[in-house]
Amino acid sequence: MKISVDGGSFKVAIETEYEGLVAESTAVFQETLQQAKSNDKAILRFLQIILEHRDNDDAIGYAVMGLLGWYNEVIDPVSDQDIELNLPKIVPHLINPAGDLTATSQDESKTFKH
Repeated sequence: MKISVDGGSFKVAIETEYEGLVAESTAVFQETLQQAKSNDKAILRFLQIILEHRDNDDAIGYAVMGLLGWYNEVIDPVSDQDIELNLPKIVPHLINPAGDLTATSQDESKTFKH
């Protein structure tokens, strides 16, 4: 199984077996999430690892597995087929999970008040 991460300015991929992949990637994500305390900080940590350790296959593998674990838990369950995580399409939903729903929400007028 091939797992690709397209970050817009970079693209990395790893090849791995599917057996045990979901459990392992979820464990990597959960461990990082526990340390980072939020989904967005965990994802930023994985991206930081990818950018800083481009030449280290182990570090890239760890970060890609963590992103896959996040994807599996938050976005869509992972199946036994090649997958590409297109971050430019995914990350905006982290920043604004409600998306355009705030345009019609009764609470819209309070959404951006501090």
